[in-house]
Amino acid sequence: MAGISPTSLVTTGPGSTNVSLPNSTVNGLTTENDLPVDNATVPWSGFDPAETTHSCSITRESYGVVAAIVAVICFLFGVLYTFFGYRFLKAVLFLTGFLFATVLLYMILEEQGDLLPPEGTLACAVGAGILLGLLSMLLPYFGLILTGFSLGAGVAAAVLVLVEQFIHPPTRWIPAGVFLLFGLIFGILGLKFPKGITIIGTSVIGSAVGLASVDYFLELSRASLYLWDRLMADQSDTLCWYSWLMLALWPAVALLGILVQWKCTGSGVDHRIAFRNRHEQGTHVQQSKAQERRETQQTRYRHLYQARRVRGDVISQNYIQSIQHKLSPAMQSLTALNVEANPEEESTATTMLTQVT
Repeated sequence: MAGISPTSLVTTGPGSTNVSLPNSTVNGLTTENDLPVDNATVPWSGFDPAETTHSCSITRESYGVVAAIVAVICFLFGVLYTFFGYRFLKAVLFLTGFLFATVLLYMILEEQGDLLPPEGTLACAVGAGILLGLLSMLLPYFGLILTGFSLGAGVAAAVLVLVEQFIHPPTRWIPAGVFLLFGLIFGILGLKFPKGITIIGTSVIGSAVGLASVDYFLELSRASLYLWDRLMADQSDTLCWYSWLMLALWPAVALLGILVQWKCTGSGVDHRIAFRNRHEQGTHVQQSKAQERRETQQTRYRHLYQARRVRGDVISQNYIQSIQHKLSPAMQSLTALNVEANPEEESTATTMLTQVT
């Protein structure tokens, strides 16, 4: 371009028209990221600089109203999970099943493309989440397995992030197998050590959900999508320093939640009380009713015996009185019976007989 003055020719592409621009204009061109344009690259050439350069500047994005509300709610749930997971075990088991099924099914349907409209995808994901949440809450040991499986999935995600820095998995079966392996291991451990795995699992899940909400407002869930790419074995853009900071805060916040639950909120709480199933409760109720029936029957017999002691047998009294009338006056004086009823005894006997009947 040195032989052309005062303008320079800029080539926009094969088969395109050359544009003549002043040298000062070409030298002053910058991309959207304020990077200088080399080799006469112009914005209208059809080449998007954002495809090769990634901006790490924190900018204010336009957030969706629904997505922002969901992010705030997830942040509150994350705080509940991280610091109060073991104390509110029934509610946490429902939320674990709900979030697990909703997020997994939604991401799978989104990965399939135009299989369903957005409203249909969301409805299917929420419906599956409600069903799995109810199943986890009504079957507590299934909820424990699911909590352990979620913990294993979190550990598998951390392992895949570390492996990605050295080698990229050639197929999706490798990360899927890693997720399944860690999930099954921690799911079985959840049945063996319920309290420990529940505290660790709720802290890890809660910190992940809370930081994912913060990540949405910070960079539109770029770090969260990076973790999803690790599961799908897809290529990802290079993360910025604050994305790595979000990923580094995950184990730190999880460790803080474990300490808080173990020392404060989870202390003195027994999960076996919450796991008392309806069959045991029904058996206890039946035993209580049978005991009450036995006590009532014994009380009725006791009242009847007391009534007979107070008033005596009516037939026996009449028989004795008839014999007295047949005796001589001397014998009647010797065997005289006080047949006049005491008013107090009569009222007591009447009351007892009323209770018996």
